[in-house]
Amino acid sequence: MTKLNYTSYFDRFEALINEFRALDSTEKEMNFFDVGVRGHFENPTTELLSFFLDPAKPHDLGDSFFKGLEAAIAKDKMLLDLGELESVETEVVTQNGKRIDLVVETENALILIECKIYHHQNNPFDEYTTFGNNRISKPNQDSVPKKLIKLVLCLSGKISPDLTAKDWQGLSYKDLVQHIEQNLSITILNNPYNKWALFAREFLLHLKGLNTMTKINENEINFLTENLDGFAQLSDYIYNDLMPKIGEQIKLKLNASDLKDFNCKVKHSKWYYYEPVIRFSNLNWSTGSDIVLWLKANDSEVAYKINLHIGKQSDELTEQFKASIGDLWMDLQPEAWHEVNGYWGISWSFKTFDLEAVSEQMVELMRHLNDLELNYRTGLVK
Repeated sequence: MTKLNYTSYFDRFEALINEFRALDSTEKEMNFFDVGVRGHFENPTTELLSFFLDPAKPHDLGDSFFKGLEAAIAKDKMLLDLGELESVETEVVTQNGKRIDLVVETENALILIECKIYHHQNNPFDEYTTFGNNRISKPNQDSVPKKLIKLVLCLSGKISPDLTAKDWQGLSYKDLVQHIEQNLSITILNNPYNKWALFAREFLLHLKGLNTMTKINENEINFLTENLDGFAQLSDYIYNDLMPKIGEQIKLKLNASDLKDFNCKVKHSKWYYYEPVIRFSNLNWSTGSDIVLWLKANDSEVAYKINLHIGKQSDELTEQFKASIGDLWMDLQPEAWHEVNGYWGISWSFKTFDLEAVSEQMVELMRHLNDLELNYRTGLVK
């Protein structure tokens, strides 16, 4: 990028960012399942659903979830009255060792539920049907024949025609949640201090969120196709043009200072996928110590951080360094930590970025770190 086209590039980048800010992409409410990396998997979803479906479990929510399931089944005219709940089972093994996700047995029905989130509907459904028919063909004495209800619980509620032809029914997580919420709200009103009510609410929020995870509107598609090239150019400019220039200016300041036996080493990288990081150290060190300039994108209160790492540290070294930088730096309330790989780290946060001021900070901190590495540490070894 030459100076002649800086203005046109900047105008295009600014327009790109403004278009992104105006993009209508609804942010879903976060729940505690979003904190982990396995919340969207089918097994934990099935286990939690079975827990809340069973009134005998210690959640004190009664039959709220079961009544919701019953209402969803009745709405689709599969069976209007399930009768009393008898059992809730997960991972039920068939005659040939296959596993049905969830089996709910009631006074009037046996309900087979296969929970699908992202996997294809390619389970051995015929074997599941055989299992269900065998189970309801052996009724207890004096009991009425039970109806076999076969459900695929999935994102859209839509199943393949061949499954429909074999009497399987599709049910979306969204529809199930809506029916459960109607019953659960009354239960929560009667017992507002039940901790499981909070967990149940988060679980239902998670299930509703499954239906929106794969949704994308036309504006988002248009934004992607129209601006991917512009984003690539912006990314290239930031990481391959602008950040190297910043690193080079700080390197020149460091090399031009009166630091003893100093030959600056610079290394560029990214943290958290896209936050630019520049590491500065002395080629004459052998300890791995360095100072890191970290530009922040995920914190509206912090423009950049300076992280300083002392390798092969000891308590004497770290205390000497803290004494060396003095109260002016320590009064800035830095964060300090020990790492398992033998490093000690200390970090300062700043709200505004000024390259000249940053360069001066780097030179001052490097002066103390260089003295520690070449003089104080050497003295300890001797």
